[in-house]
Amino acid sequence: MRFRDVEFRWSKFNNKYELVRWYKDNNDKEFCYVVAFFDETKEGDYDLRTVGNRFFEDKDAWIVGKYGLEFLNAIFEIEKNEEDCQ
Repeated sequence: MRFRDVEFRWSKFNNKYELVRWYKDNNDKEFCYVVAFFDETKEGDYDLRTVGNRFFEDKDAWIVGKYGLEFLNAIFEIEKNEEDCQ
């Protein structure tokens, strides 16, 4: 999911969900940096771990991060309900 220049995505490199901000250099080439990670807890739900102040300095990151966390916690609830039904 991407909103403006902030993207919530799965990172194969970090093996977890992350929030990144995209920007263009002077040659119009796109780069990104990590704003926050979504760490899965032992219970299976998710915690948001920010990188420095990046998350708090960016209104769009806060918006996308909020929805990313809601998405992951909804998955957690679905999986929990499926386990309870078995």
